[in-house]
Amino acid sequence: MLSKGCRLAVCLLILHGPLPLRADEPFQRLGDWQPVFRGIDLLRLEARQPRLMHGYVLRIDLQAPGIRFLATPDNGDKPGHTDGLKTSTFLSRFGCQAAINAAPFSPIHAEEGLPQTISGLTISQGKEVSPPDPKFPALLIRKGLRVQIAAPPFDLTEVETAVAGFQIVLKNGQIITEGRDVHPRTAAGISSDGRYLFLLVIDGRQPGYSLGATTREIGEWLKALGASDGINLDGGGTTTLVLADPDGKPRIVNRPIHAGIPGRERVSASHLGVFADPLPKQP
Repeated sequence: MLSKGCRLAVCLLILHGPLPLRADEPFQRLGDWQPVFRGIDLLRLEARQPRLMHGYVLRIDLQAPGIRFLATPDNGDKPGHTDGLKTSTFLSRFGCQAAINAAPFSPIHAEEGLPQTISGLTISQGKEVSPPDPKFPALLIRKGLRVQIAAPPFDLTEVETAVAGFQIVLKNGQIITEGRDVHPRTAAGISSDGRYLFLLVIDGRQPGYSLGATTREIGEWLKALGASDGINLDGGGTTTLVLADPDGKPRIVNRPIHAGIPGRERVSASHLGVFADPLPKQP
């Protein structure tokens, strides 16, 4: 049985069909950008070369009214930095309209609600949840939704939200990684004018559906989508993109692969949530 996210993708493909492959893009767009919330559009992507890859990307207009962000808050006086949640649970608990997994973490737990430790900087609602680590860059969101991808040491002036990642893959339009390991991937990118934030997931470890991507390919995909800077976040079995249905219930868009089981979510210490207004009602 197809997941809800896969059924949505099939419907979009039937309605719009695959668009012609562009010479300057490493993927095929399966349909057009689909508005899902005010200021947030969804696009499904596919590649057949150099291997089978399926992905989804959110394009977030940082100038749209109602757009806000939330990183996973801390867990108070408990051990670790946060209590682990599935991305769908995070979305429901905090009332977000979209959410992805974000920073690397340890250990992996099968159950939600257990303490976990984040690797690298996390800031939630202006409060530091986990400290910077010199090995990990971060996505920084300042007041006024000024977004930056940066390596440490960070200028944290007016930073309200931050999540760490493994490495910067795209800088000033240039791909700066040659990583060749193939895994499911979660990534973020920023357009050169600072208006758009792209949140990208590429599924993997699923023969016949999607095998995964290298970090270089993440940079190529983000650049083709319109990003100038990009960061590789935590991936593997943690890669998850969730949207809220009209009734607020979470809908997993991609196909996670925790513990080698397609469709199973992993409990994560770190998420990035997006708040957005509903689309205007059609007359």
